[in-house]
Amino acid sequence: MKLIRAGFKNFRLLKNLNLDFSVSNDKPLTVIRAANETGKTTIETALIWGFFGSKALPSKGKYPLYPSDSLGQCKSIEISVEIDFENEQVIPTGKGNQRIENCHYRLYRSCSEKLLNGAFIRENEQLVLLEITADGTNPVQQNRINSIIENSIPEALKDVYFTDGDSAMSFIEAAATQGVKRRRVKDAIEALLGLELLEKTKRHINQVASKFSSQIDDTDYGKELQEVNDKIDGYTEDIIEWENKQIELSDLIKLGEKESLSIKSSIEEILKLGDKSKLLEEVKKCEVNISRNTDSASRALKDVASLFRNNDLAESMIAEVARDGLKILNEMNDKKQLPKVNIPILEELLSQEICFCGEDLRNNTDIGKAHRRKILEAIENSRDSDARQEVISSLYYNVRSKYFDANNVNNWLEKYNSLSRNYFERNTDISKFEQELKEKQNEISKMKDSNLQEYKALEKENLKKLRGHESEFSILTEKIRAASERKSDLEITRGRMEKKLNKTDHSADKLKLARICQSLFDSVFDALRHDELKKVSMEMNRIFLDMIGSDPNANDLTLITKAELTSEFDIIVYGSHGHMLNPDQDLNGASRRAITLAFILALTKVSKVVAPNIIDTPLGMMSGYVKQAVLRKMLEEGSQIILFLTHDEIQGVENILDKKAGLVYTLTNPAHYPKMLANKPNVNDARVIRCECNHRQTCFICERKNIEQY
Repeated sequence: MKLIRAGFKNFRLLKNLNLDFSVSNDKPLTVIRAANETGKTTIETALIWGFFGSKALPSKGKYPLYPSDSLGQCKSIEISVEIDFENEQVIPTGKGNQRIENCHYRLYRSCSEKLLNGAFIRENEQLVLLEITADGTNPVQQNRINSIIENSIPEALKDVYFTDGDSAMSFIEAAATQGVKRRRVKDAIEALLGLELLEKTKRHINQVASKFSSQIDDTDYGKELQEVNDKIDGYTEDIIEWENKQIELSDLIKLGEKESLSIKSSIEEILKLGDKSKLLEEVKKCEVNISRNTDSASRALKDVASLFRNNDLAESMIAEVARDGLKILNEMNDKKQLPKVNIPILEELLSQEICFCGEDLRNNTDIGKAHRRKILEAIENSRDSDARQEVISSLYYNVRSKYFDANNVNNWLEKYNSLSRNYFERNTDISKFEQELKEKQNEISKMKDSNLQEYKALEKENLKKLRGHESEFSILTEKIRAASERKSDLEITRGRMEKKLNKTDHSADKLKLARICQSLFDSVFDALRHDELKKVSMEMNRIFLDMIGSDPNANDLTLITKAELTSEFDIIVYGSHGHMLNPDQDLNGASRRAITLAFILALTKVSKVVAPNIIDTPLGMMSGYVKQAVLRKMLEEGSQIILFLTHDEIQGVENILDKKAGLVYTLTNPAHYPKMLANKPNVNDARVIRCECNHRQTCFICERKNIEQY
């Protein structure tokens, strides 16, 4: 699938904007030069809405499309997106034959939106798809439109093919909790595999199996099994509900992070204009130090916690008593008293008609009945002693190989002193840097700049919301973990109970078949995820090392030797001698961007979906070799690359754009005049405008001031 062109009308800042895209195999790159706040993210959102509708918009579709400068007019606005694209389609030719044909489509999605009582109301959303042929334009039937779009670019992969450098960083950024980062990577992998349908099938089979198991036995035992099934179903429903809530929170966290980055960028611009760049660098340094020490403190606390779960301390504290007890257990074992239980033997006799001693045990004779009553009495009398024997036997087999050493307590104390000291030192450093950061922020707050104060208040409010969403996400993660453990325990219990049910019931065969299907789907699900995870990991490592110019086989001094995607969905990087690095803290800005872009490109590669990669500001924080290598790698791995690049990002890659870019043009936001634009554009409202200037040109519309001219 390739994008040909797109047109936008009244979609936020995109009042009347047309974009073209290069479809040349020799020059597959389209570069749209655009400064910050020039509608780059809005264009991506508009394209997503065009393909997938309001359900794909942020905030569950509650995302206003209404142009902001029309708010006071209290009227309904017509909004539309038109997209031309081409894609290969399988065309039946009769008698079971078919051919692959490159089809040209024009998609048109429109709606009207108005402001009513402070809320945006979207109405009359319509989607039309036209097939453009040499003979003219033919409407596509409504029942075929979604399948054509899904075949061209799957909705599950929209966040992979429509992305930006900052959003890509969310897979590794320290600002997100570990659970949020893992969930983002996990969702990306499962979207790649299309595992949602398989998940639903697994749940359905589990419900069917529960139904069959409850139908097998109508005794109290069967009712007890039904209670277990009901509890398992309850936990399953809770987990699904919490996971859906996490998806909502993940979207809110993404929006909050984007807003945070936008606010921070605005604050940085104000500080630079106020000649406070040095103060800004000091603030960033404090934030990095706090983040690094917080991560170290978290690891140190985990080390201390793991020490308390170590058995060395407990074993050393009870060493003397435990050795005496073990001596007694060894003596009992030597005397063949372990294990020793009576009930299983007596219960076995009840299943016989003749005792091994020759006595009658039949149910239809008086002597047999009398003997059976005595055996039952013996079973009841043996329950307490057998229970004690089971406990003693279990204890013996668990501790017989242990060596209880009282001196271990000293070793434990030494480890505890070392680990706890490390933890307290990290917290001391955090307090020091937080105090320093507070002082720097107080200096910033004293600046007599109303815009800055507004941005600082907005940043504080946004951060509060973001932390609240992250906290709720973490709580749900713990709930899901606990419920999954309890559900797993109940499934083990259910398995034992099902083995004892009436095997002559026809439902038993159905249950067995359902359990086989369930096991098969579990195996397929796990194998798919494991295999594809490995493929993505290998592709990501290959692409990343090429991007940063690392070749550990050719140079022993290489600082970065490998990137990996773990089974826990963590993206990790290794340094020399297998030393593990934290991607967000131990890599420079360029390498951090590179690893996340490598992950995105690996997903597109493994998915085998041929579609355009539309990436906003991918080359930020990069320079020199890495910037050029990242751009070249994107061109090598993608079929059609559409990049939104700022003026700074273009510096250093002009020669590559000369050779590989089929189309280059510029977007400008007139609101940047007079601070950033040299000339006042000839427009009367807020909108993004296009000029045909490439990466080496400027004109009256797009000419920008240098920082010295501000």
